[in-house]
Amino acid sequence: MKTITTLLTLLILTQLSSQSLDTNFFPQFIPYSQNPIINYGDELFGCPWNDPCVLKENGQYIMYTMGVEGGLNHPTDTIGIYRWLSNDGYSWSLNPTLPVLDAVAGTYYEGGIETPSVVFYKGEYHMYNTVYLVQSNPYDYKISHATSPDGITWQIDSTFVLEPASNLTWMDTIVAEPGVMIKEDTLYLFYTAASSIGGQSIGLVRSLDGTTFIDTILTATLPTDVYQNGNNYVGLSTPSPILIGDTIYLFTDVAQNVFGSNWMQVALHQFKSYGDITKWYHDSVPIHTRSDFPWTNGNYLAEIRSITPLLDGNRLRIWYAGHNISEIDTVLNDTINHVHFIGNELHVDSGYWGIGTSEFIFRDPIGLDEVTPNQTISILYNENYGIVETKNQVPSALQIYAVNGQLLFEKNLPLAYILILTTMV
Repeated sequence: MKTITTLLTLLILTQLSSQSLDTNFFPQFIPYSQNPIINYGDELFGCPWNDPCVLKENGQYIMYTMGVEGGLNHPTDTIGIYRWLSNDGYSWSLNPTLPVLDAVAGTYYEGGIETPSVVFYKGEYHMYNTVYLVQSNPYDYKISHATSPDGITWQIDSTFVLEPASNLTWMDTIVAEPGVMIKEDTLYLFYTAASSIGGQSIGLVRSLDGTTFIDTILTATLPTDVYQNGNNYVGLSTPSPILIGDTIYLFTDVAQNVFGSNWMQVALHQFKSYGDITKWYHDSVPIHTRSDFPWTNGNYLAEIRSITPLLDGNRLRIWYAGHNISEIDTVLNDTINHVHFIGNELHVDSGYWGIGTSEFIFRDPIGLDEVTPNQTISILYNENYGIVETKNQVPSALQIYAVNGQLLFEKNLPLAYILILTTMV
């Protein structure tokens, strides 16, 4: 570590902390060329994989997903949570081969468990997930919590931790699809919330112990300037947050009613908050849409969904699920399915259901030389590393840039007080 000392005013510190920053986002996530990296039926015959959540520990990647064995037409088969391992984030294998959490008859989760979100918090792993009494009954969804000493053996709580609230119209019908992160020893739990008067948004509660929640807040809502309501967009779903510096980036799906009542997740979008969790900015374009990839590109029963981020060195990586199991010819009114039967079991054709990945690469970190007072200080800040760089050493001004090169803050500086900046070199 190196300490850089220069003369600035304390007034600048106050102005900088309250500055309304730009709303630019990570400009482009590059898809992996061999997507999908996990296919329908990989590792477990007849299993459609969905809802990835990825962690990295000691150089190894860990993914939790939902899965259900038996093909698409087995409504009595219950959904459970599986654990995968990888050395590179691309090639995955189940470990163990059985579910780490599964439905149990006679419990509040006997209908199934899905959408896992996992963090390591206060000495143990915490998983939040969607549970239901009756499989595929959306009005029965609740959010549950489980803990584990090793990420493999899980103990689910005796009752759910979050359910719809009749006194809050925006979340009085459905609460599901949790996404969790930790900030300053506080657990932040985001979730999909549905309203009885229509529409879906993202809610947030916080906790200091993992099970008792406070501060129920409506956060991200559908950005109607990007997704026009006249096109039957319903709202947002399946949030997944990540903390980069002091900024919360929130990744979600965008839901749309396609061909009437066919509710589909059709795009991936990003939001962010600079610390005020009641104020969220949204990107002006989606990260990916279902039309971006052949394995998700359809106009009837096709989706891209369940995005999860991971900060991995100089990369921000995302994983997401999707499928394209049918298309519709609007001229002939004919449906063509990318599925086949084995006996009486309906299965997806290879390459039309899976989990994919993309990444954004940060600029390489740049070193910093000692600086002296009374010079123009151009500070380049990388949100991944907290790197600063000095340029143009001529009389006093301060410039702060985003990682994409956009100027965030600029001011001429009187020489008054000492500001100490600490950075890695």
